[in-house]
Amino acid sequence: MKKNILIIAFLLNVTANAQVRFDTDFESGSAGKITQIDSVYIKTSENDSILHLSYIAESRFDPQNPVDTALPPSARWFYFRMTGAKNKYVYFNIKHTDPLRAVYSYDNFNFKRFEANEAEIRKIHKMFEADTVYIAYFIPYTNSFLQSRINKWNKHKDVNVKTFGYSLNNRPMQLLTITDTTVRDEHKYRIWIHARTHTSETPSSWQLDGLIDALLADNEDAAAYRKSFVFYIVPFANPDGVYEGLSRSNSTGVNQEINWDRDERQTVVEVKNLKQIIKKLTENKAFDLVLNMHSQVANNATYWVHTAQTTNDKFLSRQLLLCYLNMFDNSYLSPNELSFSKMASRYPEGWIWNIFGDKTVAMTLETPYTYFGAGNIWLDAENLRNFGKTTLNAIAMYFGISTPNRIILDNENTKTQGKWDRIKSDKMLYFGENYLCPQKSGNKITYKYKNLSAGKYKIYKWAVGESRETPVTDKNKWILTDTYEQKKTSNFKYKFKAESVNEIFDAVMLIKIENQDSAY
Repeated sequence: MKKNILIIAFLLNVTANAQVRFDTDFESGSAGKITQIDSVYIKTSENDSILHLSYIAESRFDPQNPVDTALPPSARWFYFRMTGAKNKYVYFNIKHTDPLRAVYSYDNFNFKRFEANEAEIRKIHKMFEADTVYIAYFIPYTNSFLQSRINKWNKHKDVNVKTFGYSLNNRPMQLLTITDTTVRDEHKYRIWIHARTHTSETPSSWQLDGLIDALLADNEDAAAYRKSFVFYIVPFANPDGVYEGLSRSNSTGVNQEINWDRDERQTVVEVKNLKQIIKKLTENKAFDLVLNMHSQVANNATYWVHTAQTTNDKFLSRQLLLCYLNMFDNSYLSPNELSFSKMASRYPEGWIWNIFGDKTVAMTLETPYTYFGAGNIWLDAENLRNFGKTTLNAIAMYFGISTPNRIILDNENTKTQGKWDRIKSDKMLYFGENYLCPQKSGNKITYKYKNLSAGKYKIYKWAVGESRETPVTDKNKWILTDTYEQKKTSNFKYKFKAESVNEIFDAVMLIKIENQDSAY
């Protein structure tokens, strides 16, 4: 589909400005009306002057939603090309959207943020150094780029790519299945992830890209992940919206995110395809985890955690455990940034809950567009990919998966001296079936592991805390307790002495600190 060229009307200096043009005639390109409001030469020296051009750039609205008619269409995404920009100082006032510091590129591949002194919310001003410049809300992640990544990933022996359906405009909806096919699937954990339902939310694609790369890395830890999991990944849940440069809807204007409880006539084909493949994959066994990846305007990453009032205490505690694990060794997320919502049938998580209940933990994970609030770190493709890596590691920790470089020892790996209580509670966050409490101070507990390889390790103890919606900062985290050197490959034992009857013991984690190339 060709996109209209946006030619600026009412040029104040037709001769000087004839070469300044705007267009969106490329994949994911999008803009509404762009109007020039001023053109003036400002003298910079005795023999030189610079042309200053001012524009109002309006983002293009999605089509009106024919199903949720009261929902106003979004116009967040913009991505346009300006030619004739070199050595001109250009001002943009951007309407119907909310960029804080947008991005630009001279080659449509390497994007950078406008500097703080070049941008503020909805405004840009800059002297451009090349004739052609691409300006976007955030770093694009287009279908063509996805296909190049899929072509790379598909060369891996543990990747299978299939088309499970087509969008309204006949674009393929692709599923990546990632697992070690030499290991039988019966005892593997099953993870479903989909992204780009809201197509302007490109940070989620960069995060997912990093997760996939880490899962397919050529190292021992990634190999252990692929032996322990089956990942089902749909990179684009809304391929038409991505290609056509829409913000939150599919090509008909429907917001797919809230289309999961509609009757057959009002359910869009993309959601029908997703439901069908999920039902097929869960005929014999439910997914263990479902992640719905998005991006949000708020200046922080977050998980949307469903309340116990609309699910149950067990479901809340399992959600929170994954959230807190994703905060380990991660400057992009903190406890006070979690979000809470009711479980609702119109969302994919609600549809999953209605079928599987607490058998499947299902949540939305959101990245920001601007900066990670936990560390005030501005987003780029690389730190988003790193966030994807920490998310993968959190998933592995959540299921207690050990690797050669990160070993998790739970209660079944312990030997106790004295009397201990094994406690089960949906009001606390812990690993496995229970946690341990001594009946007397001074009781001892020993964590054991067979054939620990030689090397230096950091030893962490999981601090069991409450499962609650208010932030917990002193518990529900790994606490470094020791540094340990294993002289040779042999059996490992590590002992704790209980200081009081109120002390809680749960999992211990060993991380090998000399291997910098692991997935961890």
